[in-house]
Amino acid sequence: MAPILSIVIPVYNVSEYISKCVHSCFDQNVNKKSYEIIIVNDGSTDNSLKICKTLQIQFPEITIVSQENRGLSGARNTGLHYSNGKYVWFVDSDDWIESNKLKTILQELEQNMDILWLGHDVYHKNKVINEFVPNATKQLISGEDLFANHLNNLFFIWKFIYKKKFLESNRLLFMEGILYEDLEFTPRALLKAEKCITLPSVCYHYLVREGSIVTNVKPKNIQNRFSILNELTKLLDENTASELYRSTLSKVIIHTAESSFDLAAKSGVEISDEIINVIDKLVSNKKLKFQISKKLLLININPRLYYFFINKSYKFYRVFSN
Repeated sequence: MAPILSIVIPVYNVSEYISKCVHSCFDQNVNKKSYEIIIVNDGSTDNSLKICKTLQIQFPEITIVSQENRGLSGARNTGLHYSNGKYVWFVDSDDWIESNKLKTILQELEQNMDILWLGHDVYHKNKVINEFVPNATKQLISGEDLFANHLNNLFFIWKFIYKKKFLESNRLLFMEGILYEDLEFTPRALLKAEKCITLPSVCYHYLVREGSIVTNVKPKNIQNRFSILNELTKLLDENTASELYRSTLSKVIIHTAESSFDLAAKSGVEISDEIINVIDKLVSNKKLKFQISKKLLLININPRLYYFFINKSYKFYRVFSN
């Protein structure tokens, strides 16, 4: 009998965290045959694989798949390929899931939706610093409704549990070779989803750690964010997209462009000509013209001057705030 849920855990050099993550998946009060754990070792160079093999002895339900390093997206795509569950949950290897929460999740999945959207909290230095619990949906809603009225720019893939058939029938795979793949994937998936529901409860614990993609800004981080904006603008031309979806996506695109530019300036990451061209294309895009902010217009007038101003202002702020 096939499991109801496949939990896919991409692993790359996370020897310090993977044991806690895996143990949380088995600290559940449900029949272990109702779900499976697929660990995708994405070419780890530390002892992560050794730890996973030791965990597999303790928990024979674990399947380990090893591959050459392809990045988080490639590992997720591999995990999806090997999954047997009706639903798939992509869990990051440095995070963990709430104890005994799978029972509630599996009960919710009986409603036969395309997407189940979960609540989470945020840990930093062993403390909960924030909590994001969605409002309850009394009935199944569309992905566009979820996007416009519930998402609040929380694109993290681990907040979603997907029906595998939904992903396969819509050819939804993760774009490989980029960072922030969640930002690219989530709007694309929500455009296709017809039946979604929220679970207004903390199911997932997200760890903010030093050296993660989120906290360690490099030129590739900024470049990838603007490359993703190019991809997202293509969704504005989709025939199936409603005006509600287009309006919501336009706001996401503009907000991401502004915040990414500010992030680069504050981090001292140089802005390339390619990024400046992306901003100019956004400002010139007719489908975005009613959403374009004064801030983005200001950036586009003289990107390097705006960058200089934000960079110096942030340095000044840091000096006097310490």
